[in-house]
Amino acid sequence: MTSPPVERTIAQKGKKGNKVPLIWLELRRWIERGEDGALVTVVRTTGSAYQREGTKMLMRSAGGAVGTISGGCLEADLYEHCRRAIERKEPQVVTYSAGGMMDGVFGLGTGCLGTIDVLVEPLAGWRTAAARALLGEIAERVERRSPFVVATVLPTVGGPSAALERLLVDSRGAAGGSVDGRVAAVLAERALGALAGEIRRPSRAIELEAGGQRREALLDVFVPPPRLVVFGAGEDARPLTVIAVEVGMEVTVGDWRPELVRHERFCDGVALACLRAEDFPGDISLEDRPAVVLMTHNYEADRLVLERLVASRAALSYLGVLGPRSRTERLVTELAAAGSDTAALAIRTPAGLDLGADAPAEIALSIVAEILSVRKGGTGRPLIQRGQNRK
Repeated sequence: MTSPPVERTIAQKGKKGNKVPLIWLELRRWIERGEDGALVTVVRTTGSAYQREGTKMLMRSAGGAVGTISGGCLEADLYEHCRRAIERKEPQVVTYSAGGMMDGVFGLGTGCLGTIDVLVEPLAGWRTAAARALLGEIAERVERRSPFVVATVLPTVGGPSAALERLLVDSRGAAGGSVDGRVAAVLAERALGALAGEIRRPSRAIELEAGGQRREALLDVFVPPPRLVVFGAGEDARPLTVIAVEVGMEVTVGDWRPELVRHERFCDGVALACLRAEDFPGDISLEDRPAVVLMTHNYEADRLVLERLVASRAALSYLGVLGPRSRTERLVTELAAAGSDTAALAIRTPAGLDLGADAPAEIALSIVAEILSVRKGGTGRPLIQRGQNRK
């Protein structure tokens, strides 16, 4: 492809991305600013629930919140529990079940018929020197995109506890916290197992026995947010980036045309890279098994990027090419004739699930849906065809 030389740059507009790690960073900001409030975490669910273990939100004592743990059904009641926890300076676990509070709250057509245990902890517990140090370690790992687990020993459901014990565990083992002895050893072992596991929702409540005591804990697992690399910054790339950012992906868009690689054309949270197809990936990282979508509408550009992807030997979680299947098959045939091992790329073409999509936003939705399905092990079939709820 012939194109004029361009400056190879990469820059990001705003920051959105995965909501759970951002709550950790927002918590650190609240502590630094001296804001009063409570951290709310889903620690256990059974049956149908709006969110799963590890989901978090921050509630201000004066009202207002960052994040959500339900569709708005629980927040008003949780605010009262937060207010009491702040006054008492004690964390507590609150249970909502289909046979109790949820009859009145979730019975209003929300369809949530399970049980959810929520840990409510006042921010006073995060203001000690030890807790601040732990929060700093957590925030540092979030910013580095390093996987880790925060193991929290839970108080008795419905009962108060003066302080919470926590252990930070990364790929090398225990890395800090207030848990020691046999409990720490058991938690570290279980946390490392959670980090190594390839399951759809790694955070989970566990039971453990140590020193003759039976305890419950939450393994709060952070893995880096999924990454999406889009090459081609035309108009149809814009809705794709909006939907991808909204579901928590870290998105980078590349293109060789400077007039298209402009921040005002894309939503907050999108990184932009101006580079030629023959220079791909340039400054765009292909680490952490990103999803890649080619939508240049330029045959030669797609061929060059596919050639570079083969040469990079990068492990991708997904590779989709926009356009007719016959077009991509021709690309693959040409590359194979030139000696490229295109079979290793497992190209999906046309990209996206069959939603009957026509408009750019509909096509974008179908592509993001397929990426999520591949990443999370979904089938892409209607949920009504699934025999039972799957955790």
